[in-house]
Amino acid sequence: MQLAEVTTEEVAKYLEKRKLVLVPMGSLEQHWKAAPLGCDTIIPVKLCAEVGDRTGAAVAPAIPYGMSEHHMEFAGTVSLAPETLELVVADVLESLYVHGFRRMVLLSGHGGNGPSAERAIRRVCSRRGGLDARYLLYRNLPGAVSRQKELFCPDPGYHVTVTEVSMIWYLLDREIPDFPRIKFPPEPSRGEVRGRREWKLRYPDGGAGSDLRYVSTEKGAEFFRFLVESFCDYLDEMEGN
Repeated sequence: MQLAEVTTEEVAKYLEKRKLVLVPMGSLEQHWKAAPLGCDTIIPVKLCAEVGDRTGAAVAPAIPYGMSEHHMEFAGTVSLAPETLELVVADVLESLYVHGFRRMVLLSGHGGNGPSAERAIRRVCSRRGGLDARYLLYRNLPGAVSRQKELFCPDPGYHVTVTEVSMIWYLLDREIPDFPRIKFPPEPSRGEVRGRREWKLRYPDGGAGSDLRYVSTEKGAEFFRFLVESFCDYLDEMEGN
């Protein structure tokens, strides 16, 4: 059930039986020549839509902007300040709680959203009893790490990853652009290269840690189907608790 496409009455009827809602999160940021700016939003939106169709779960519209400060040297990127993103997420969760949702999953395609989203969850949960709200990167769904290694390569990458590039062109049902199948410089160590200028200097092509020789839409389709099944199982366990 897509919340944006139903009426207030339909939501109220849903809440008589279920309390679960999925909230896709993403970003609008550079993915070099290999993927569109909205890659990190499109993938979780498609995942939530497919899982919502299969399970009947409510799906909220996406939060399409994220914390992407380190990509602001690349045209088209839009970034929210961490405190802005935290407030947006907290207000979304608070609104959903007021109407009766008690189980919420923020499914993100962009790792930079994590700190702000998790702070927002802690803030709302501290004042709202009975709330089970979780932030989850789709690549951290159960079994996803090992499955992507089996399908693609030992290290699919850090930014402009083999997996996301493979999935996005499958999901958009478009021919893969003719970009060079290059290997990007190694990804940064944890906690370094946070500024936009540092990123541009270290990664002039935008990507980090990925080897695009392994991109495959066929494998992208297989990995997407795996994620759908994994997410369905994850929600089944969550609602069973």
